[in-house]
Amino acid sequence: MRILLYLGFVFLLISCGETVTKKEYQSPEKKWGELFEEVQNQKIFDDSKVFADAIPKFKSDSILIKFEEQRLTVGFDLKKFVSENFKLPDYALSEEKSSLAFEKYLETTLLALKREPKDDNGSLIPTRKSYFAGGSKFEESNYFRSYLTLRALQALKQDTLALNQAINNAQFIQDFGHVPAGNRTYYMSRSNPPLFALMIKKLAEKDPKQLDIFSTQLMREYQYWMSSESNEEVSKQKEAKEKGQKAYQKVAFLPNNNLLNRYLDIENGSLAEQSQSENTSSDFYKNLRATQESEWTDGKRWLSNSGLAKTTDILPVDLNALLYFIETTLSEVYGAKGKADYAKSFGLLAQKRKAIFNQYFWNERMGFYYDYDFVNQKQRESSTLAGVFPLLVGLADQKQADKVAEKLEREFLKNGGLLNELNGSELGVAEFQFYAIEALKKHGKAELAQKIKDKWLKTNQEYFTKFGKIEPSYNVYQSMSSQKNSHQQRIDGSLSVLLILLKE
Repeated sequence: MRILLYLGFVFLLISCGETVTKKEYQSPEKKWGELFEEVQNQKIFDDSKVFADAIPKFKSDSILIKFEEQRLTVGFDLKKFVSENFKLPDYALSEEKSSLAFEKYLETTLLALKREPKDDNGSLIPTRKSYFAGGSKFEESNYFRSYLTLRALQALKQDTLALNQAINNAQFIQDFGHVPAGNRTYYMSRSNPPLFALMIKKLAEKDPKQLDIFSTQLMREYQYWMSSESNEEVSKQKEAKEKGQKAYQKVAFLPNNNLLNRYLDIENGSLAEQSQSENTSSDFYKNLRATQESEWTDGKRWLSNSGLAKTTDILPVDLNALLYFIETTLSEVYGAKGKADYAKSFGLLAQKRKAIFNQYFWNERMGFYYDYDFVNQKQRESSTLAGVFPLLVGLADQKQADKVAEKLEREFLKNGGLLNELNGSELGVAEFQFYAIEALKKHGKAELAQKIKDKWLKTNQEYFTKFGKIEPSYNVYQSMSSQKNSHQQRIDGSLSVLLILLKE
């Protein structure tokens, strides 16, 4: 239990300050109850996100009273009732072809996604500073892509806007204990891969004091992922371990008192923004929500042999690499502050994670990193670009980096860029192209990084010439084929990646 003692020591002594947010936020299904359930069940909108994002015209109590009074009357029209009481977002697909030059289109389109903080009394949560929407039907921010937006804004010399993205995430941590997947109430129960440490380290390259400024929030985010946000949580985790449970919240228990982490949403029902599945088991939704937290929603990465997602049974290589980066960053921060005990504690936590990382994630025969199924106690077989994250954060030695690079070039790299995963879909996704490029550059693989960069830029430039737009992902075998349902995805990450690759 030594690691829990480290956690308890650190978590009980470090104060994270007072929160600023006072308003209680409720997700739409809780706020609107049976009204929400009826709207979604009757499928009066083609897209479930429409009502999830609807803005009430009147006070919620008033709307709910009217609903109860009218719902059983003869001729009651639910869709009419909703339109009379809510302002509905327009998520109609625009097929307009841009006439701008490619680079100008990227810059103009990204900056056009800037939004000012507001509380619409619907599902939108106000940010502290301006934020960036995702485009199309995504009027909210996204944690996973906010780091890329920060990088793109720095490349555009928009340093204040870049800093704002970190401030927004810091405020979410201060107010809620974590960064929600986006600033909607229905994202509050889950986060995204924790990139806040990468954000503040990038800011610190120009302004070293940013590490100190944001250190309290970084510490609190770490508590969230270690499911140890209070003395009570530390005790509950210890109790679960002693009872022989395999996991507690986001933490999985391994032999020799080791801990690693998984994705997990604290809620366990259908998603407000998505149509209800025919499979309504709690296990199905538990894994669906964890998959959404991971931001890896296409392909076979999380699937079991039966074809169902088993995300909560899996220790993801990218998540655990990012948590190692948080641990090393906190050790650095507290060392600079002269708090030797805290620095040592986080240094020990990082060393402990690093010591077991190869055991669970590295496959010497395959020369690559893989996720680990801690329930069935075996390494997963799916090769994915998540395997580049140990290179990105300093967990891989040079021999391992050489083997990862060889596999990327030999098996992942296609005409249009890198596959997201082998033997899965044929897609290459913008965000993971970027992390692969960054990881390779850190280990002296500049030539391969440049090759990937050139292929990805060419794919996007040629697609833009033909269609007047870009996509978040492409079939990297046939990148000129129009992607189905591309309007169902965010575009901010793709815009950001392309601007970083072109400008930096």
